[in-house]
Amino acid sequence: MRKLSCVAHTAIMLPCSNGAMENSRLKAFPGEEADIALLESAAMHTPLQLALETAGLRLTSWKLVQTHHRPHAGVTAIYETVHVNAAGDAGTDFVCATTGKVPATTTPVVRLSAPATADRTEGGEQPELILWRHPLDPLLPGLAWACDSAAVADAVFGKPGADVQLRTIGYRPMRRAVIAATFEGEEAFLKVVRPGRADVMHRRHRMLAEAGIPAPEPYAPPQHDVLALRKVTGTPLAQDLLDNGAMAMAPETLIDLLRRIPAQAMELPARPSWASRACDYAMAAAAALPAERSRIMDVAARIMGLLPSTDAGPVVPSHGDFYEANLLVDGGEVTGLLDVDAVGPGLLVDDLACFIGHLAVLPAVDSCYVRVPAAMQRFLAGFDTAVDPAGLRIRAAGVALSLIAGAKRNGTDDWYSDALGRLEATEKLAEAAVGIARYDDSENSLIPGSKTSHIEPAF
Repeated sequence: MRKLSCVAHTAIMLPCSNGAMENSRLKAFPGEEADIALLESAAMHTPLQLALETAGLRLTSWKLVQTHHRPHAGVTAIYETVHVNAAGDAGTDFVCATTGKVPATTTPVVRLSAPATADRTEGGEQPELILWRHPLDPLLPGLAWACDSAAVADAVFGKPGADVQLRTIGYRPMRRAVIAATFEGEEAFLKVVRPGRADVMHRRHRMLAEAGIPAPEPYAPPQHDVLALRKVTGTPLAQDLLDNGAMAMAPETLIDLLRRIPAQAMELPARPSWASRACDYAMAAAAALPAERSRIMDVAARIMGLLPSTDAGPVVPSHGDFYEANLLVDGGEVTGLLDVDAVGPGLLVDDLACFIGHLAVLPAVDSCYVRVPAAMQRFLAGFDTAVDPAGLRIRAAGVALSLIAGAKRNGTDDWYSDALGRLEATEKLAEAAVGIARYDDSENSLIPGSKTSHIEPAF
């Protein structure tokens, strides 16, 4: 079993009205807050013990590693457990538990009634807990195959029986995983997705490669719902930002890269913007920072209120998750565009806002990013020539809002300060957007018809 890494995003699905947070919409949410409290409490000892007993193991100790919350879709937690078998031999496993719905599956899971807690009394509705031992994810059947060194050695490297080293890069329970596989200096990345989705992912990678976009190339068509990708060379843009503020990277270079995404991407499924789901992400953020619920709801309402009045521009081929962690660079050139799962119809302003929203929170994530604020202003100035400045900032605020809950999973003891920093970054972006919008409105009241789109068609 390999150590699990943190993830940046959690997808959220919860309806919300434009411009206002209605209390009636939030009535079901406290139940999920109780689910979070349960999964993060000592009451999980018994469910974890019962889950391991089904495999003939006795739990000796455990600790919570991560909590993933998707409003109205359940809460999932990952635990590191220590156990002994019947012979007294000690071992370690990761065990996952979720309050989300898990359909009948051939993958072995343990279904239990959740124990009562102070937040959810004996008389109230109790959720069902589903538990499984990693990598036996009930909705990612290919994960066990991707974690099998012998299987990967044969299928990916063509070396049956070879010693392939595996490590988990990221794991979102029941959604997707990325496993790095290394053999004799060659490194492949195995993307595990839900059944039926790997073929579309393979199509995206082939399409981008044929268009000259530096996305990772597949080794072969997917198998077992797993797509193996070749490593792309270059320095992570995050490192370049840390070292020198990415001074060699011109904003226009990133805009040009996005505009080179081929028109065939318009035939793929579309992904909604982060800003349009601001109230959804506010729910997750409020669960992580309950003391800041009022601030979070206020900024979400501000985002939803301003968004419709900004210029979105035309629907064009887009990346869908465009930020520093998904870019490899060499000097001022992009050598790798990663994580192309969301490539499809979208908005240029959303891709650029994704980039800005992530830059805005980096100093909160790590205080070493001292050059990022100046770099962000440089990129903002460049991006403002291609898209509506107010729309860019309010959509970037939506992205930053989506990242607040993730601070709780970043693996640090000071996650609360990190989360507060992300909230402050969200508020600053929203405030900047409102300020620009007011200035534009003032100009337009004097010069009718002066407000025009900054966006040029991509093709």
